Amino acid sequence: MRRYTLKFQIVLLFFLISLPALALSLAASRVNMKEAQEQVVNVKQNSMKMLVKQYDTSLEAIENYIQLILYADNTYSALRLNEKDSRYQQARIWLRDELDNLLKYFPLAAGFYVRIPHNEDIYIVKQLDKIPLDAQEYLEEQLMRKDNFARPDIIEHGKTQYLLKSYSNQFVEIGYILQLNELWEQFSNNVETQDILAVYLPGNGKRINLSDKGYKDNDFSQYTKLEAGFTHVDVRLELYLPKNSMSGRISIRDRFILYCSILMLVLLPIFMLLLRKLFLIPMKGISCAMQEILKGNTEYRIQHFSKTQEFSEIEQAFNSVLNYSKDLKIEAYELKLEKEKEQLINLKLQINPHLLLNSLNTIYSLTMNNKIAEIREFSLNLSKYFRYALRNTSEFVTIQSEIDFIKVYSKVQKIRYPNAFYIMFDVDEELMEEMIPPLIIQNFVENSTKYALVPGEEIEILVIIKKNDSTLRISICDSGRGIDEELLEQISQGQIICDSRGRHVGIWNCVKRLRSFYGQDAHFHITSQKGEGTQVWMEFPCHFAGEDGKEMKDESVDNR
Repeated sequence: MRRYTLKFQIVLLFFLISLPALALSLAASRVNMKEAQEQVVNVKQNSMKMLVKQYDTSLEAIENYIQLILYADNTYSALRLNEKDSRYQQARIWLRDELDNLLKYFPLAAGFYVRIPHNEDIYIVKQLDKIPLDAQEYLEEQLMRKDNFARPDIIEHGKTQYLLKSYSNQFVEIGYILQLNELWEQFSNNVETQDILAVYLPGNGKRINLSDKGYKDNDFSQYTKLEAGFTHVDVRLELYLPKNSMSGRISIRDRFILYCSILMLVLLPIFMLLLRKLFLIPMKGISCAMQEILKGNTEYRIQHFSKTQEFSEIEQAFNSVLNYSKDLKIEAYELKLEKEKEQLINLKLQINPHLLLNSLNTIYSLTMNNKIAEIREFSLNLSKYFRYALRNTSEFVTIQSEIDFIKVYSKVQKIRYPNAFYIMFDVDEELMEEMIPPLIIQNFVENSTKYALVPGEEIEILVIIKKNDSTLRISICDSGRGIDEELLEQISQGQIICDSRGRHVGIWNCVKRLRSFYGQDAHFHITSQKGEGTQVWMEFPCHFAGEDGKEMKDESVDNR
């Protein structure tokens, strides 16, 4: 007969009781929520369509009437005359009276405006309660600035928004004005306080929020969007419903499911008491020991063993594994240090011959051109460069030494690439004696001079070092050609870059050394935009000379 462990039986019993009830509750809640949301959406969608249809009817009639005035009624043809002509003034008055009378039949319109471009004549016929005097003056000012409103547009005055749409012939432009706030007032009875009503103009991409509540962080994914388009004007009415506010009322079925859930919650403590007595108490000692290990207390050992044989064997095995793991950890740490030292040495050996070969080619070119002074300066700086790179075996150097080394390196590269780059430093004087890993800044400056140069342009390389409390913040930025997105992704993932020229381990090695020296306290980040440059940021704790009783020595660069 097959026997099952106590743990298996308890877990199985728990799942047999809880999972079916929870699955039923979740499924029913999901169905009910979906039905409630669909009901809310349908009701509000129909309300939007009715409101838009009401406006469409009026706007169609207004459009037809304005088209009739512009193209079929010769009464106002005198408007093409000079404004000093009496016939022009008479036609102007007739048109004002006609539009004023039109407002009585179409109360949804806040007003009309007339613009006669050749006379620079603009006037507005309005409903005073919808367009007060200050708003009228502002609208007239905006009408003077814009040629026409054949494509509808929105003008905001204070908290009031006006929609303008115009029609014109050769000598006069007539447009109607809608107060968009009325849409919210007419629709507010059909929305909740969290709902957002907006007007969207596809022609210019403008979206105006008519409600008092704004979009939450402009995150439209949190809303269900409803929309209805006007027929006679290129405008859409949009309603945003927060997804978390569209639940319906609790039905009898939901109450039944709720009561079942409550019953399960009542029975759960009884089950947990049994579980605690049979299983959790013996396991608590082992769990506490594991937590101590996770906190970093690797010296912790279980002192009091359980009287149950099975748990006692587990506890003794736990202590034995910890002792064995401690020995392995010490050995692994020593191997890791050796390996990292070898990687640093290998990196120096990889970089220096490459630069040496390029430098010999440069000296040869200068010799062929008989540039003795340049050869002298180049050779001097090159010797300083290799003296520092090869003789410096310290784990840390001062910021002053690193900057001096970068300046020497830049002098070498400027002879090879004249007028191709310049370097600027922003470092506080009191930070010059701070200790940092060697070549941690120079590597990124070198990358900028090797890969970021733009033919025919002089790029800027900016090195900034600041201190915030006990943390050093270093950034190296250039205005060069930038890094491809695919390559940047590989760098961000900590991969070694390989191409036709071989393996590029500079960035990888710098990040690895930061992690080795400072652990989780070291932070590294790189961003780049193609054609706009690259930015490198790193942060790590300050490291002073002589810290922990060890005097840090570094091989400084002779700047004579």
